[in-house]
Amino acid sequence: MDIRKTAGLLPALCLVSTAAMAEGPYLGARLGFMDADISGLDSATNIGLIAGYNFGDVADDGMSWGIEAEFTTTVSDGDVDVAGLNGDWDIDTQAIYGVFRIGGDLYGKVRLGWLREDVSISVAGISADGSDDGLSGGLGGGWQVNEQLSLEAEYTRVEEDVDYYSIGAHFAF
Repeated sequence: MDIRKTAGLLPALCLVSTAAMAEGPYLGARLGFMDADISGLDSATNIGLIAGYNFGDVADDGMSWGIEAEFTTTVSDGDVDVAGLNGDWDIDTQAIYGVFRIGGDLYGKVRLGWLREDVSISVAGISADGSDDGLSGGLGGGWQVNEQLSLEAEYTRVEEDVDYYSIGAHFAF
């Protein structure tokens, strides 16, 4: 075999995707901010944990689907300013999503599922808590660094007035 022909193939081989989101379980973490579209409420910072299972291999046809359970909690309360009175708010979520991914090393992601939220607000020494559940969905994109590690950026609609913008990483087993 001619070494020059082999060396000439190296640049082309570098363009071929070698990472693939394999079928199986994964764990992840994400950090982001809950953006409340409510007058007087600033964003809260949340951290999340994800446990998921991917059905199918992206390398086969560029598509895969799976399920994800996600739990988020506030690590830095959002500020509240209502009629000149100051306070803070936080939100915790628990959700289960169906997930669809398309692409290779760089992929798009859509998820849809059911979410429960627990919200607390405190203004001028008066506190109120509430919870709600309902349909939630998200859009995102990711980079499959290798067979085990992927990095993602995502937008999730928590409810009509709350959106979650996050970045995170997943580790597949």
